[in-house]
Amino acid sequence: KKAEEKVLLEIYRSIRKNGEWTEAVRMPFNVTGYSVAHPAISPDGKYLYFAADINGTHGKSDIFRVRVNHKKGVYGKPENLGDVINTEGRETFPFVSEHNVLFFSSDGLPGLGGLDIFAVKFYENGTTSKPINIGRPGNSADDDFCFIMDSDSKIGFLSSNRPGGKG
Repeated sequence: KKAEEKVLLEIYRSIRKNGEWTEAVRMPFNVTGYSVAHPAISPDGKYLYFAADINGTHGKSDIFRVRVNHKKGVYGKPENLGDVINTEGRETFPFVSEHNVLFFSSDGLPGLGGLDIFAVKFYENGTTSKPINIGRPGNSADDDFCFIMDSDSKIGFLSSNRPGGKG
């Protein structure tokens, strides 16, 4: 029997200048031998959120953030968002709305089954709300993930492996 291969993910950055994309550059917070994936920039551009399974995670993968200075191309030290958000399960696919709400998927928090989408509000004093399951129809008994939303129109998109999908 062939040994199961693990696919490792990394985050790269490319900048569009004069209609052309620059060569992709590996981000300095990638960790060789681990997956660092699913980047999302905060609306103010100060933080890059991502999921990773690096040493020190609470579970299979956690949500992290890193402070960024786009003009200088400088990145801070990655910060694990802690056990209010991260569990022994998988936390993945972060997205931060215009109202500073972090949406992410988890299979370690109580939900409807598989990966469910949760929301956490970041307050200006540095605290967060407890994760709230967004409920149906956003979540189902299957895996629901990769949620994005326009805060003004309240129209969003998600990925899911629900029956009736195309793959």
